[in-house]
Amino acid sequence: MQTPISVELLEKYINGECTETDVALIKQWYQSFEDDPDYVSEISTGEEEKLEERIYNHILTNIGFGGEQETANNKSGHRSMRKWYAMAGAAAAVFVVIALTHHTQKIKAALAADANAQQIIVITNNSSQIYKSTLPDNSSVWVSPHSQLRFPKVFGHDARMVSISGECFFEVTKNPKRPFIINSKSIITKVWGTSFLVRDDGRSHSAEVSVLTGKVSVSIKNAANTTNVSSKLERGEVMLYPHQKVIYLTDQHILKPENVIEEPSLQIWKRVNLSFDNKPLKEIIPVLNSTFHIHIKVASEKLNRYILNADLTGFNLPDVLEALKKSLNVNYEIKDNIIEIE
Repeated sequence: MQTPISVELLEKYINGECTETDVALIKQWYQSFEDDPDYVSEISTGEEEKLEERIYNHILTNIGFGGEQETANNKSGHRSMRKWYAMAGAAAAVFVVIALTHHTQKIKAALAADANAQQIIVITNNSSQIYKSTLPDNSSVWVSPHSQLRFPKVFGHDARMVSISGECFFEVTKNPKRPFIINSKSIITKVWGTSFLVRDDGRSHSAEVSVLTGKVSVSIKNAANTTNVSSKLERGEVMLYPHQKVIYLTDQHILKPENVIEEPSLQIWKRVNLSFDNKPLKEIIPVLNSTFHIHIKVASEKLNRYILNADLTGFNLPDVLEALKKSLNVNYEIKDNIIEIE
């Protein structure tokens, strides 16, 4: 027989107010039902209401409420009082049944969310191309070559936590109630806006964050903020706005903010309005180089004669390269800041 759990304790778990001991107790209690038949979770709302009504009416019938009326005042008053007490008890019993059913379903959903949150998805880009990934909240991340992105299958209730190694560009879906926080090798980045670049691979003597739109804050990683990351701006954090970046110097253990008019590392992430109407690749490449301030070259003269007819409105450079791959059946590689189409 399962050890009883109070409704109050279930409420505390759902509200995130339980101690580790309480959480362990609730999980043990919930798992003890694994082999028991489930009579309520599959029924519809209407069937659940009918079930509650049947339980309630059955209890009232058993205690005699609603039967023949009494004629003697004293006798009637005494028995009526007993019936009202009994009815109150019956109503309380029905409330407990309904509450336990309701909370059990909530606990089931909460435990399922916890289990999903513990499933970590790891994306390692060992290619020479940029890989785009969509997160559970529909945020987008472009993972640069030789970089890694880690995130839970389902984000937690309080925050959206991811971790990276290397270089990733983010376009984050806004949700003030669930802040987006990036954990990298030496810094913590909190998202207060939308799009930005984080570079922190642990192999160099610096890390940096550059903002394209919106705002982010950056702090030096330490034992305190690694285990307990606050969604509020704290002392020591540097707030960044568009055309600003911060560099973390590992040897000096300081954050160095900078104002930049045109940050080279952000140029490829700018969304532009381009369209090509039956243009050869030989004419398209100079336009891309000028627009994104990048060096693209074509591997052969044959490829230069390929014709493109495409509307690239709202595309950044990685999106354009992906469109070229699919439209012209070509490939590309990034080698020492040069993009070679082959």
